[in-house]
Amino acid sequence: MAKDPVSDAAVAVGRKAPLLHLSPHLKWSAIRPLLWLFLISRAFFMEIGGLAYIYLPHAWVESPPGTLPPGGQLLYHVTFGLWSHWDGLWYLSIANRGYLNHPTATAFFPLYPWLIRLFGGGVISGVFLSLLCFGLTLWFLFHLTRLEFGSGVAWDAVLVLAFFPTAFYANAVYSEPLFMALAIGALYFARTRQYMVAGPMAMAATLASMYGILLSVPLLLLIWRQEHHRLRPLLNVLWPPLGLAVYMTFLLIRFGDPLVFEHAQSNWARHFDWFGSTFWAATLEAWKARGQAINLHQIFAHGMPQLGPSNFYNWLFAIFLIAVLVFSIRRLPLYLWVYEFLAIMVPFSYPATGYALMSLPRLVMEAFPAFIALGLAIHQNPGRRLTYFVLALPLGVLFVSLFATAHWVA
Repeated sequence: MAKDPVSDAAVAVGRKAPLLHLSPHLKWSAIRPLLWLFLISRAFFMEIGGLAYIYLPHAWVESPPGTLPPGGQLLYHVTFGLWSHWDGLWYLSIANRGYLNHPTATAFFPLYPWLIRLFGGGVISGVFLSLLCFGLTLWFLFHLTRLEFGSGVAWDAVLVLAFFPTAFYANAVYSEPLFMALAIGALYFARTRQYMVAGPMAMAATLASMYGILLSVPLLLLIWRQEHHRLRPLLNVLWPPLGLAVYMTFLLIRFGDPLVFEHAQSNWARHFDWFGSTFWAATLEAWKARGQAINLHQIFAHGMPQLGPSNFYNWLFAIFLIAVLVFSIRRLPLYLWVYEFLAIMVPFSYPATGYALMSLPRLVMEAFPAFIALGLAIHQNPGRRLTYFVLALPLGVLFVSLFATAHWVA
């Protein structure tokens, strides 16, 4: 396993490592290819999404069936409007009207919509916020991976993430890019012993997504090892619970129930169950949906969007995640592997009735150490790199086309 000599030396002698370990020249040499990767990958999904919006049937449209918005409205929808489908509408509603005593809305944590409001409150604000956060995500993922495995694996990790089949959510009005930027940034700064930066970032990640609370575990493992079992630095593991406590206090004042965000999940028929039961239910659902999932006329039909075909894709992503998790054992540092395991267990332990692994293709983004593991896998074997992109790019085209035309993806 390749290590970063600057960081390891700093940790070994008990000093804080510098924030990025790079001279100005090396900083630009790292930024430039990352910037190109960001631009090319975002343009890829934006172009495919725009073409799909124009040429493919919509599940529902902003104008009568078989037509498109005229003139400037079409340009707006192709460029920005299509990226606000599904959960994007919830975030925009919260950004502009708050929670309005609407308990269901509390399932969507407040930091992302608050930032949308701060930057104007519209779809364009949400899209640009997501893009900015995804740029930071690539930056932090590269540097965190570089610390653990070296630059070669780091480039493969960001490449894998940028063109992942559901990476188009980084263009959309969704909170995943914000969460990833904060969560990966928190672990990066914790890894370099910048705890007073890492802690508040982990707290902010919890205000962006319930997955942020899981960061307490990798923070505990990192700090325990790096600080030679000293107790005082361990107080930094309390930052994620503090973020959740802030949100729960707000909910207690507004709704009289600090757990209303958890109760709201019942609106999507989510409930606690054990891993094996969820996987078995997902397997049965996938078998029933296998024919629908490969019938393009059916999954791109007019009318109400169909959730059934997604069960097949959810199952495929479940197999993929389990395989990556197994591959990660003894290959990823313990703090990353444990977080990956916990983030994967959340959707497996909290299925939706009839759609056991609902949203799993998107929730892969929360289990971000999987991308480090994938980067390591394709770096070790170039043939795997080709296999990955042969599978990932067509799936990315399919999924962003479904999302752009308001059909259900994740």
